[in-house]
Amino acid sequence: MSHARNLDQYRSRLQDKKRAAEYSDRFERGSRKRVDRREQAAVKRILAALPGVKTVLDAPCGAGRFAATLGADGRKVIAIDVAAEVLVHASDRAKKAGVQIETMAGDASKLPLGDKCVDCAFSNRLLHHILDRKERQKILRELHRVTRRFAVVSFFDYHSFGVVRKFLKAIKGRKPPYEGQPKFAEFAAEVAEAGFDVVEVVPTGAPWIAQKYFVLERR
Repeated sequence: MSHARNLDQYRSRLQDKKRAAEYSDRFERGSRKRVDRREQAAVKRILAALPGVKTVLDAPCGAGRFAATLGADGRKVIAIDVAAEVLVHASDRAKKAGVQIETMAGDASKLPLGDKCVDCAFSNRLLHHILDRKERQKILRELHRVTRRFAVVSFFDYHSFGVVRKFLKAIKGRKPPYEGQPKFAEFAAEVAEAGFDVVEVVPTGAPWIAQKYFVLERR
């Protein structure tokens, strides 16, 4: 499955039953399963430290991989994805986990929600696919609009240990577009421009692991 590099590609990425089913299972085996464990543990720690969070937006929710973690301790999850095909998997996963969930089709850059309607907005593995700064800003501003207080967004710091990353990818015959990704300071400026203060930045593993979570508070 090709990776999105702009909003149009993101909108069409899972609008197919077969691709949605394949995506639903992709973090349940091999190295991705280890990635999932790291991410879930980090998000669990983050939410445990945020006061008064009773409703969480998951956008885009994909196949509901985070439903159990986000919906723990009685929190209600509002799960939004542009692909209706993948929402079926999100609903099934939430039901099996026994958490409260409301699913709806919607675009992360134009959320079908009112202002300040959730306590925390969560967005995982989206913004690093969107290379245009203005398009990332649309999404960040929407997360700011709908949250009453907090947001948690994933950031991939590809420029840290960048030379090593490029070398290892080249060995595998890949050339990822790290040059188009924002540097850490640039992304911090983007979230500030969207109206957030950075509460903390939480790693998902060792220092060389690119993925981190920005924990944000509405300014």
